[in-house]
Amino acid sequence: IVDHTACVEDPEGLHMKELLRLVDSDQDLSHFDESKLSSSGSLHTRSTADGRAMCDSMHNRVESDAFLPAGGLPNTIRMNNWQNYLVDGKRPSSKLIVEAANIFIEQEARVKLTESGVLIVKDSSANKCGVICSSMEII
Repeated sequence: IVDHTACVEDPEGLHMKELLRLVDSDQDLSHFDESKLSSSGSLHTRSTADGRAMCDSMHNRVESDAFLPAGGLPNTIRMNNWQNYLVDGKRPSSKLIVEAANIFIEQEARVKLTESGVLIVKDSSANKCGVICSSMEII
């Protein structure tokens, strides 16, 4: 999982009570208690160049059943980097992307990922509730 301050990853799974503690106390991932990670888990903060690189490449490095980008910059995955999403240049790190962030994937890269076996639920379908809620805030 990644936020604006850090990323936390653990192949054994993340400690749900610790994640809920952060939510309940309105803290970001940089406050994750590292003692709650397995020996193969890690916390990387964006306060270092290495930490920023780990956070910004997490969607390419961590293999999962599904990838749900819920924030980030438009066109984070684009024609000049979509191949990074393929493990060893062959298979996707996740076969399902639910694009909850607006325009997370450039259209041309979306086509290439689909051709590589990725099922993509496009942003215009995946995040309609966010659009509706934003509209209601204005009213």
